[in-house]
Amino acid sequence: MNKYRYLLVHDLRHAVRDPVLMVGFFGPIALLVVSRFGFPAAAEGLSRSSSFDLYAYSSFTGITLAITIPMLIGTMTGLLMLDERDEGLISYYAVTPFMRRGYMLYRLILPMGLAVSLSGIYLVFSGLLELQWGNLAVLILLALEAPCFTLFLAAFAANKVEGLALSKISGLFIAGTIVVYFVPGVWQLLGTWLPSYWIAKVYFGIEAASLIRVSIDFGIGLTYHLALLFMLVKVFEKRAD
Repeated sequence: MNKYRYLLVHDLRHAVRDPVLMVGFFGPIALLVVSRFGFPAAAEGLSRSSSFDLYAYSSFTGITLAITIPMLIGTMTGLLMLDERDEGLISYYAVTPFMRRGYMLYRLILPMGLAVSLSGIYLVFSGLLELQWGNLAVLILLALEAPCFTLFLAAFAANKVEGLALSKISGLFIAGTIVVYFVPGVWQLLGTWLPSYWIAKVYFGIEAASLIRVSIDFGIGLTYHLALLFMLVKVFEKRAD
């Protein structure tokens, strides 16, 4: 455990020195504050000025922001991996007691753990989402989303500059909630390749109390996330060699 404690301390020191990486820590907190206090204020203001009911979109807003949390965490840890690759640390870790497998395990568990804790806090305290036991299924998918974002950057970006550019493009991946909420009927199939699509499908299925549909969507979403994670690990390992 000491070797993983060393990596954790190294990550914390690195993140404190880099404002970009600090967004991964403070971004989810900012989203929680906006959801808890900013959304009700905006809803009341719109209701008085134009009779527009923003609360009708509270679930859509809540699940979209919830999906943003693992994206922020994954971006932070992905940029950390790019820094380590640029500095030759990944090759160094491969010949130490960490070994490459231990390093990869740590780099997958860290974003998952952060995503579980921060996303769980958001689901409970945002005030925009219904509290149901079924949200545990949503939390599982959110936890898998974080390492997928991490490895997406680490596998396809050549350096940290490219990683920052890709992180902006990867923000488009949260569009799955838009597809589920606004796109009608069979046209929703266009969004099935987006991981966030399955998270939104599960959450809205829970709201509709469609347990059979939720079970099917969760099964597909879980399989898709695990397959995507496996593929990204393989691509990263080839890139790191």
